Amino acid sequence: MLKNRRGEKFVSKKRIEWIDVAKAIGIVAVVFGHAMTRHGTMFHFLYWWHMPIFFIMRGFFLKPIVNNNWWGFFKKRILPLLISYLICGSFLILLSHFIRGESWSYTAFYFVRLLWGGRTLNHYLSVFWYINVYLLALVLTSIVITYVKNREYQIIIAFISLIVATSYKHVWFFHWKYIPWDFDVAFIALFFMLFGYLYFHKIQQVVSDFWIMIPCALITLWIFWMQHMDRLNFGFFLKSKIIHASFHHIPISRVSFIVFIPILISMVVFSFSYYFCKAFPQFIIKPIQLLGQQTLGIMYLHKAVIDIIDEMGYKSAIMETILAVIISFALSLGYAYIKKRVKNSKNKAVTS
Repeated sequence: MLKNRRGEKFVSKKRIEWIDVAKAIGIVAVVFGHAMTRHGTMFHFLYWWHMPIFFIMRGFFLKPIVNNNWWGFFKKRILPLLISYLICGSFLILLSHFIRGESWSYTAFYFVRLLWGGRTLNHYLSVFWYINVYLLALVLTSIVITYVKNREYQIIIAFISLIVATSYKHVWFFHWKYIPWDFDVAFIALFFMLFGYLYFHKIQQVVSDFWIMIPCALITLWIFWMQHMDRLNFGFFLKSKIIHASFHHIPISRVSFIVFIPILISMVVFSFSYYFCKAFPQFIIKPIQLLGQQTLGIMYLHKAVIDIIDEMGYKSAIMETILAVIISFALSLGYAYIKKRVKNSKNKAVTS
């Protein structure tokens, strides 16, 4: 048995398994949401939770910065993602130029948009806003948990962050329509990351409690049905910050819906992942775990794959999802393998 940062005991192996499975489910939901052309109930349902669940899981293993070693934090947590963001973004911009037949002036300006990030990114790079928001939320959350020691104050900050960030529809940045890196959306992500950080030990207990999760699953089905029957109307699109909520056509607090629905569904996904790992043998779990460990690469690449498949004439969202996941997964594994070989060769050169 091991202990986490708060001293609670947990089984490391099982923890890693169900989290990786939950990541795999989450990334498939992301790809499926981008492959769908009909924006019906399922489309809205996926967008309720498929990004929040990643922000929640990103909060699970956060730690306060020790001895104000922010430079070490930057080198370990921020810089590698920044490098991958710029490399993969540049590759996809050039790929888009040749496949979509874009002009060089358009392509050159897209490199500027890559630096600006957020809502300016579209086509092959439309999902790159997630990396922008994640990096900002990671820094903001780390600041909170490092300098605000009181747990209750951390919870208050999480709610204030969410309330303020959802209190307006749009804000201009020096007469420019889009805020760099969707900075304001990062404060919504901060809420979910702090939730994951603060309640990880409770989540581990709850997801394994069958008698708690069955009612949660039933409530999730009821919410889905209410949305389908047009009794409930909840839209939660983080990138564009389009958020609306009503029940029986009566406007309801958007904050209450954001606090309840994404977290509820994420808990159901976590519980399903936990029991999946208990019910199935390792030869089934391991490939799904591996898929969950490659979510960043799939996140980067899948939109380009979907767009290319679209141009080839395939219109099935399910088929596009399967192909996009498989191709992005294979490319991500290949990149990880090459990166590992290069790193090993450098280490050998240093030691020799």
